[in-house]
Amino acid sequence: MYIKSILQFFLELLFPSRCLGCGSKKEILCDSCMDKLPTAERETESSIFAVYDYRDPLVKKLIWELKYHHLPYLGQKLGDILYSSLIEEINEIRIFSSGCPIIVIPVPISKERRRLRGYNQSEIIAKNFCNSSLKGIFEFNKKIIYKKLNTTPQAKLTNRNRRLQNIKGAFGITKSENVKDKTIIVIDDVTTTGGTINEIIKLLKKSGAKKIIGFAVAH
Repeated sequence: MYIKSILQFFLELLFPSRCLGCGSKKEILCDSCMDKLPTAERETESSIFAVYDYRDPLVKKLIWELKYHHLPYLGQKLGDILYSSLIEEINEIRIFSSGCPIIVIPVPISKERRRLRGYNQSEIIAKNFCNSSLKGIFEFNKKIIYKKLNTTPQAKLTNRNRRLQNIKGAFGITKSENVKDKTIIVIDDVTTTGGTINEIIKLLKKSGAKKIIGFAVAH
């Protein structure tokens, strides 16, 4: 992974990113294209917030390029966007943290999928989400929740009930005492039925977490 990061750095120097929207040699997503992305308007779970509408072709392209075409630095950009777009929700949840850092948990992927992809896209988004804020506000932790079942990718399932069944019991928690009385944000790239984030929220609630909400780039 470290060697891949170095290689990507030098490739970026030699061949600067082109915007995935307009193709201009600026960055992976230029400000002009970003401003045109439609915000998420479809109703989701009350405890889950998303930034963009996944039905938009460019939004879908961004997520697919990040997941399947090895563009981890796109995840860094999306982490910045997630933080700046949901600053009001962040300020509200800080009330529950009583001055303690808010734990940020990325939705994990299975070991098999991580080996194939080389990274967890939600982890990259979550890390940069944390890095976008002042120090001390967030505590990034990727070890609290783990994926114990290598489920069928949710994107391959079109039926809502099948999606919910597919993810049921797929996650585990390491140490319950790590989340007791804590305020937590769970981060994913896309939420559709809300099943994945809700499954994790249920686990965290059972372990005594005080307040939990989910953030996603798209819905």
